[in-house]
Amino acid sequence: MYRLGIDLGSSYTKGVVVDENDLVCGYFCVKTGYNFPTAAKKIIDNFTPDFEIKYPVYTCGYGREQLDVPFIPNSEIIALSKAVFKKYERKCSIIDIGGQDTKYIKINDLGQVDKFKMNRKCAAGTGSFLEEIAFRLDIAPSEFTRFAEQATEEVRINSFCTVFAISEIIGLIKNGISLPNIIIGIYNSIVVRCIELSPLEDYLVITGGLPDTHPMIVKLFKKAFINSDSPEHSQFLAAYGCVLLNR
Repeated sequence: MYRLGIDLGSSYTKGVVVDENDLVCGYFCVKTGYNFPTAAKKIIDNFTPDFEIKYPVYTCGYGREQLDVPFIPNSEIIALSKAVFKKYERKCSIIDIGGQDTKYIKINDLGQVDKFKMNRKCAAGTGSFLEEIAFRLDIAPSEFTRFAEQATEEVRINSFCTVFAISEIIGLIKNGISLPNIIIGIYNSIVVRCIELSPLEDYLVITGGLPDTHPMIVKLFKKAFINSDSPEHSQFLAAYGCVLLNR
């Protein structure tokens, strides 16, 4: 039988199916929408035709206690740290960029959480921030990386508020700044917001939906911190960690 971990986030719900050797056998992600139980059901329905799921399922995230099937809820912070430590087996700092918030986690050489901080005052620097800007610019978020690769200079976005940042971007457009230069500035602003959460002293691991779908952000982090990495499928690590916590 297979175990299922589900991370019910504010924007997206992520699920992983794991075998008896703790190997991930499948990934699946859906938009959370307004109903957490429905989002979780979509994850379960995706895996059940091919895998015999063992209940309860293991959950974390905003909707971790809103399922219509047996479940065991877990701390997203501890779950993410567990999965990162299993992969890297070293103390490190984690920057996790989600749909509504950005998290900083510091784990020690035993994999325990030593420090944690979250940006909750504003969505600037998160996935929703990028989606709002994409909407205003009338381009798909998936096109951001292509434009950023064409940038000839790095424009600085100074505003810490999503609304003010959009106003600032409109001003840059009015002044004739090219779209690629604006977008690389947007990416850099996200990196700056993350770095300002806490001093980064250890090996840095970048996780979350934004790094997974916007590789330019990872490149900019690696430019600022050579001693860093962003693993494949990083947005699924918390879901995976839920399973690891319940061996």
